[in-house]
Amino acid sequence: MKDFKEYRLFSELRALYASTEEYRRTVRFMFRLKDKINVTSLAFAIKMVQKRYPYYCVELKKDDNGLYFIKNDRDIILADKNKDILLNSEESNYHLISFQYNDDNYIIINLSHALADGIAIYHLIRTLLYYYITNAFNIELSKENIRLVEDEISEEEFNDPLATTKKIIKLPQIKLNPALNIIKENHLENQENFIYHLEIDEKELMDYVKSIKATPGTLMSLVLSKAIKNENADSKNVVRMSICVDLRKLLDAPLAHQSLVSGIIYDYDESFNNLKIEDEIKKIRENVNESIKEPKSLFYISSSYYYLSMLSKEKDINKARFIASKDKETMGGLITGVISYVGKANFGDSEKYITDFRTATDSPTSILVEIAAVNGKFYLDFIQNFKDERYLNAFKKELDELKIKYEVKDLIKLDLPRMKSII
Repeated sequence: MKDFKEYRLFSELRALYASTEEYRRTVRFMFRLKDKINVTSLAFAIKMVQKRYPYYCVELKKDDNGLYFIKNDRDIILADKNKDILLNSEESNYHLISFQYNDDNYIIINLSHALADGIAIYHLIRTLLYYYITNAFNIELSKENIRLVEDEISEEEFNDPLATTKKIIKLPQIKLNPALNIIKENHLENQENFIYHLEIDEKELMDYVKSIKATPGTLMSLVLSKAIKNENADSKNVVRMSICVDLRKLLDAPLAHQSLVSGIIYDYDESFNNLKIEDEIKKIRENVNESIKEPKSLFYISSSYYYLSMLSKEKDINKARFIASKDKETMGGLITGVISYVGKANFGDSEKYITDFRTATDSPTSILVEIAAVNGKFYLDFIQNFKDERYLNAFKKELDELKIKYEVKDLIKLDLPRMKSII
């Protein structure tokens, strides 16, 4: 990768223009290690991360043509948990990413969703853990599948494949009926957002997943669909679920570092009535498999491309932010819940040091379930834009009926990194 001074934005615009104090479009990853955090080694590991991932070391700027990034050579901030770092400000050295640690042995990564999605950040976490563990304990770890400072960064890793894709089609006119909106249906407006953190044994869940020919994502999507439908049995609106999909695969760009996530949707409607769970899973998986192959995959690529092109061509930042706010409103009206599963973490030799893993972000939908598979456990962060426990209890009931053992670790208020406004 050639050195850069600045570059114009494309995929990044979705999160940047949507970001407000109420809907921050930031992400917080937290993972607990077995031993007390060695701050010196963590600071060293962050310096290595900064060298390896120059495209995440940027400062956000604006001019008459819109938003762009410039190279930011200032140190990425490392602070203890008691210091709330405002991203995109002097506090963060104008970075859109910062790190923290706390006395409970957690390492915390705060970032704007404009920088990356979970798939991309997992690469960064592998690098961070490798340098931290080897430095803190003076041991050797395997370098397999770890991005290291001595790597030559390819253009494929730096460039945005969505900005230059040729896989574009004219979008068909599709009118979706409104989906069930949990908040409006149950008058749960203006409540604080909360996260329930669940833990499930990986082997036990995977044994069950394999027995019904499912995947962790499709199974949890089905469980959530059933739970929501049972709690809203009299609703006239359909439960419409979205399963996150990695656009890198559809764009043939596995190395890309940007936030490149779309969502495959399906209606949990009367066509699922009286089906065995194996047939329900088959129905969902057929939908997913069809959607990630051409020609249907071109719809998901094209819809993202056209939306981002519209934002990139809008020179008035306030108008672009208005477009993004309407998109959020539209998504909240068309989708009931979201399942996000990055896939097995595969953090290498460092993974055995992790004893908990948490993902927190916000969503335009009423419920978002983030799933991580780390060191023999599935960690589910059940994120809802209200506090009412009914939907978690309904979700737990469905797990109980499937004889899937779980543990609800805690309930916490959704606390996301703050980011200074771009205006």
